[in-house]
Amino acid sequence: QANRSITKWILGLMALGFGLAFHKIQDSNEHSRITWTSAVFEIDLDSESITVQVKEDIVAEVRDTVENMMKQGTIDISALQTLAGQSNCIAGLLYTWRPFVSMLYGPIYDTRSRTPFNGQKVWRCALDVPLTWMSAFLKGLRGTLSRTYFLSDFLGEGDQVSITIDASPLRLGGWLMINGIIKEVFSDPISKLDQKILGCRTGGSEGQQLWESLTVLVALRLWASYWNGRRVQLRVRGDNVSALIMLVKMKSTGDGMNLIARELALDIAESVYEPSVAEHLPGVTNDMADWL
Repeated sequence: QANRSITKWILGLMALGFGLAFHKIQDSNEHSRITWTSAVFEIDLDSESITVQVKEDIVAEVRDTVENMMKQGTIDISALQTLAGQSNCIAGLLYTWRPFVSMLYGPIYDTRSRTPFNGQKVWRCALDVPLTWMSAFLKGLRGTLSRTYFLSDFLGEGDQVSITIDASPLRLGGWLMINGIIKEVFSDPISKLDQKILGCRTGGSEGQQLWESLTVLVALRLWASYWNGRRVQLRVRGDNVSALIMLVKMKSTGDGMNLIARELALDIAESVYEPSVAEHLPGVTNDMADWL
């Protein structure tokens, strides 16, 4: 019945005069690897898993474009628009690319980045941050362009991992619970290097959202071995809404917050899945992390 339906659909398109690319036909009953738009899918029935990988020619093209742009002083708007479109193909698989891809659109639409001698060119320095981080991905220094998804992961058969965090104007703290049992805790002062990199001093309320976001990064990086690789039911809890939104969207407002979001994106890119739940706790109930 499926074959008859497909045949009718194809004949209908041909009758309407549409040209069809028959050389691209693929049958999953005959081939374990299927290419669809910008990705290659490989099904493994033995392990009940599917591996998704961005097409090699797209990756190679984006890699060459990025490397060439990093050697130039100015970049054509048209070339930048092309790179943004190609990068969106990769961001469809690696959602952690989204904060870097979004940074490409600023110079495209903001005339302040244009050169005075040619309105169709932008200064390369306006793209240094996204180009450098994207280059790190493509060189394999961080992250991968392939993902393997297991059926058991979607059935919720993994461990229940919960990370609860909090921050004060001077220190960061959090605790880790696995399947209802507290396993580890951490407490750490905000260093002078933290303050220098993030451009904020400790001791006041103006940096509270920044330190809460930094605590999310510290906790996930510290306990990466418990959640990285295979899917677990990972729940991140805290009493700061901005930090939790940053975790979900991988971007925020302000230079310091966006710097943390990009670091977080790199860490999560090395795992198959993002945290399952970002849960807000009322401040008065977050007593243990607050004590830490």
